Amino acid sequence: MRRSLLRSYEGQIKVFLVLLVLFLAVAIFLNFHLLVKARDVIQSEVGTRLALQADLVRAELERDQMLRGLRAPPGTVPYIPPTLLNLMARQKGILAIEILTLDGTVLSSSDAARVGTRDELLAADPAAGRRLAAGGSVIAPLDRVRRSSYATMAAYRPIQDKGRATVAVVRLATEVPALGAVDFNLTLIAAFQAAGLVFILVLVILFARWLLQPYRRLLSAAGQAPGHLPGLAAAAGRDETDDLVQAFQSVLDKLRDQEQEVQRLRGSGAQVSPQSLASEQLVGGMSSAVLVFDRDGRLAVLNPAAERLLGMDRGTSVGRKYGDLLGRSERLIDLIARCLRTGESLSREVVPLLDPAGKVTHLGAMVSPVRPGGDQDTPGRPSEGALCLLADLTEIKALREKVGLKENLAVLGEMSAGIAHEFRNALATIHGLARLIVKGNGNGGGASAPREHAETILKEVNGIERVITDFLRYARPATLDLSDVDLGEVVENLARESVQEAAPAGVTVEVQGTFPRIVADEALIRQAIRNLLMNAIESFPGRLGGAPDPGAGTPVRRVVVRGEARPGPEGGVRLVVEDNGSGIAPDDLPRIFTPFFTTKERGTGLGLALVQKTAVVHDGQVEVRSEPGQGASFTLVLPARPGATSTVPPL
Repeated sequence: MRRSLLRSYEGQIKVFLVLLVLFLAVAIFLNFHLLVKARDVIQSEVGTRLALQADLVRAELERDQMLRGLRAPPGTVPYIPPTLLNLMARQKGILAIEILTLDGTVLSSSDAARVGTRDELLAADPAAGRRLAAGGSVIAPLDRVRRSSYATMAAYRPIQDKGRATVAVVRLATEVPALGAVDFNLTLIAAFQAAGLVFILVLVILFARWLLQPYRRLLSAAGQAPGHLPGLAAAAGRDETDDLVQAFQSVLDKLRDQEQEVQRLRGSGAQVSPQSLASEQLVGGMSSAVLVFDRDGRLAVLNPAAERLLGMDRGTSVGRKYGDLLGRSERLIDLIARCLRTGESLSREVVPLLDPAGKVTHLGAMVSPVRPGGDQDTPGRPSEGALCLLADLTEIKALREKVGLKENLAVLGEMSAGIAHEFRNALATIHGLARLIVKGNGNGGGASAPREHAETILKEVNGIERVITDFLRYARPATLDLSDVDLGEVVENLARESVQEAAPAGVTVEVQGTFPRIVADEALIRQAIRNLLMNAIESFPGRLGGAPDPGAGTPVRRVVVRGEARPGPEGGVRLVVEDNGSGIAPDDLPRIFTPFFTTKERGTGLGLALVQKTAVVHDGQVEVRSEPGQGASFTLVLPARPGATSTVPPL
C-alpha cells in the first residue's frame, strides 16, 4: 500500500502537503517555545533583583527601628508607620512597600487604603507562607493588565526577630514595563501564529483539491480510453509516463489518418447529390467519425465510427437536421451552420460534447464544404453539403493537464525549498540568542542584554511573517478590485517615496514620458511598480556617502521610470523601469521570475514573481533586457482594461 501511495501523483502530493504543514507547525511551535523560554529567563532575573531590593528595604527598616530604639521584643511584629513606608517607596521609585503577617494581613503599607486587607498571594497559597516562615523568599508571578502591556511584580522577604523566628513579611511591588511589553507581544505572536497556521491549513486543503482536479480527470479519462491504451489505475507494473506517451502517439496516428481521409474525400468530388452523399463505400471503413450533411443540413451519411462516438443509430438519424442530432454540442452546430452558409473550411477545432451522464468528451473537428469538381478551393461560394470528421481528443487533453500538473509540482517544490531556507536561517538566529539568554545576559552581559536579544528575536519573527505574507500573496488566487487608476500620480508618489532607499546608494530616480489612465487594481499595480523600483535601486553595488559627482569620472547612478502609451484601439501603457547598475548575469536571467530565486543577501525572491503575477492577472506581460555591467530594463505592459483584449484561440 505504501508503494502504491508513493507511486501515484495524488499520494505524493498529499504526503508532501502533509509534511509541509507539519514542518510549519513544528517551526511555529519551536519559535513560540524559544520566545517563552526567553520571557521566563528575563522574568527570573527581574524577580531576583526585586528580591535583593526587598532585602535592602528590610535591612533599612531594621536599622531605622534600632536607631529609634523601637526594636520589638521577640515574637512581636514591629510597627512601622505607613508614612515612613510611603517615603521610602517614593525615594526608591517603588510602587508599594508593605508589612504583612504570615497569613497575609496587611499591617502597614505605603498605600494607607490597603491596611487591614488580605494579600491575594499569601491568602491563596499557604505554601508561600510556609516558605517565608522558613526564612525563604517568594517571587509573585507577573501581574499584567489584560489587553495591555502594563505589568507589575512583587517580592516577599521574611522579617525575623532576635531568635531568627519569622514574625512578619515585607512585600515590595514595582512596575516592569519592559517585561510587560515582552509578555504582551508574546501573547499577540501566539494568537497570530495560531490563526496563521489554521489559515495555512485551510489554504493547503483548498490548494490540494485544486491541484488534484486535473489528475483525477486524467484518471477518469484514461479509464474510458480506447482498448489500445490501458487505464492508468490498472497499469500497476508500468510507469504512468509510458502510458501517456502511448496515448499521445495513438492520437497523433489518428489525426494523421484523419488528414489523409480528408484529402482523399476532397479529391473525390464531382457534383454531389443526396444520392451520391449516401455512398457507404466511401466512408464505411474509416476509423474516424464521418458525418455528411446535404445543403439543407440533413444527415446523409453516418459511418460506424460516428455511431460509436456520438451514440447514434443510423436508421433513426439519417434524414434528420444537424441541430436535432447534435444538440449536446452547440459549438459543433455553429461550425456546420457556418460551413453550409459561407462555404468556409474549418479545421483543427476542439469542441466539447456532453453525454447524457454528464461526462464531457473533447472532439477534434474538421468541417469542409462539398462542392462540384473544380470548385473545391473557391472560397465564399455556397456548398452542396458539409463533410464533418470527428476524433476523440480527450486523451491528448488529459495529457496536457498531466504536463501542467508536473509543472505545478516543480514550481511548488522550488517554493517549498525557498520557504524552508528562510525559516532555517531565522530559527538558527532565534536559537542562538535564546542560548545566550539562558547562559546569562549573552555576550558581554549587562542589564539590557536580555531585552536586546528579545527584540532581535521579534525582528526574526517579523521576517518569518513577511516571508509567509509574500508567499500567501503569491499563492492566493488574485481577485481584481478594478478602478480608474492615474498611473502618473502613482509613479510620482512612488518615486518620491523611494528617495529614502535611493539616497544612501547615491541613486537618482527620474520620471519621464506619459502615463495614461487605465482601469486596474491600484494596490497590485502600486506594489508591482514599487518592487521594480526597489529591484533597480538595489542593483547598484555598495553605498555612497553622498550624491555622486559627475565631474569626478564616476558614472551617475540613475533609475529611470518611463511611460509610453500603447498605440492601437486596445490602448494601454508600456511602463519601463531601467537602471545603469550591475545588470543580470545571463545564467540568472531565465530564473528571475521563479519564486524564492534571489541573488541578494537579504532578498526573499518573491518581488519579481509578484510583478509577473500582477501582469498576468491584468492580461499583460513583463519584458526584461539586461547586459552584465550595463544595467537592466524591465517593461510592464498593461492593457487599458483587463479582459478588453481579444480572446485566446481554442486549443
